[in-house]
This record gives sequence, C-alpha cells and structure tokens, in this order.
Amino acid sequence: MSEQLNSVVELDLLGDRCPIPVQRIRRVIREHQTPTTLIAIADDPESLHDIPVLLDRLGLQPALIEEEESYWRYTIQLS
Repeated sequence: MSEQLNSVVELDLLGDRCPIPVQRIRRVIREHQTPTTLIAIADDPESLHDIPVLLDRLGLQPALIEEEESYWRYTIQLS
C-alpha cells in the first residue's frame, strides 16, 4: 500500500503587487505534483480577486481565505 504525504509549502507575498502574487502561486502549482497544501500570505487587495480567479481557471478548489490584521492568508489544496 502506497501513501502520499501531504506537504506544506509556505509562500510570503507581502509587498508583492499584481501580477506578481498570481505568477508566484502559479509557479508553485506547476512545481508540485504530489498532494500539497499551499499557504500564501498577501497584502495586495487585488489578490482577493486574482487568486480565486486563478484557482477557478486551473480547476482547483477555492482557497480558504482568512483575514488577518494587515494581510490575507490563503490556504490552497493542490491535488
């Protein structure tokens, strides 16, 4: 029996402005084929629109978005 472990990738996008957060998230998605949880933090207000649109276009589940004091935390399930 083969089990795949779910790895966690953390991505700090603080200070990055559109389109950099989406480009960096897309790169992580391409690089990780095994089950992965991507946790990204971003403070660009455009990310609230752009990241969900990216995930929808790629056929991925919507991100869990948590608002913190000065940024948003996106938890994205890959595979």
